[in-house]
Amino acid sequence: MGKTLWIVKAATIAGLYAALVILLAPISFYQFQARVADALLLLPFFDFFGSSAVLGLAIGCVIANLVSPFGVVDVVFGALANLLAGSIAWAVGRRGKGSLALTIAATIEALVVSAVVGYFVLHVFGGVELVVAFVGILVGEVVSVCGLGIPLCIFINRVLRVK
Repeated sequence: MGKTLWIVKAATIAGLYAALVILLAPISFYQFQARVADALLLLPFFDFFGSSAVLGLAIGCVIANLVSPFGVVDVVFGALANLLAGSIAWAVGRRGKGSLALTIAATIEALVVSAVVGYFVLHVFGGVELVVAFVGILVGEVVSVCGLGIPLCIFINRVLRVK
């Protein structure tokens, strides 16, 4: 893939992620959140998006979290969570493309984002009890990544024929 196309994919995904978070800000932040944009975290699973999506998701999170009530802490650790989650989807997608692989990627992503954001952003810097912080984020991640992201990936694969 050419460098220009790679950059275009990363920038498009970053912009889409940031726009969804900012437009849906009332449900995208705080200890109980359903970050709809996290449905995009599974895009690196596809070879077509791959590493460009990993970077795009991290940059999109940086941009989106500039309006976070948790400030720079959310910018740094939110981007780190997306970078880890995207890398996981990319790694799992390189090993297999079936429904089981997609479900494994989504589950691990939801746990990673919940652990990083729940611990660092909400617990350490936000003062929320750890279990409450983790569960609050996890519920939203399951809805976003598993409930929205998996059907999005099925649509992308079956209808748009993206591999």
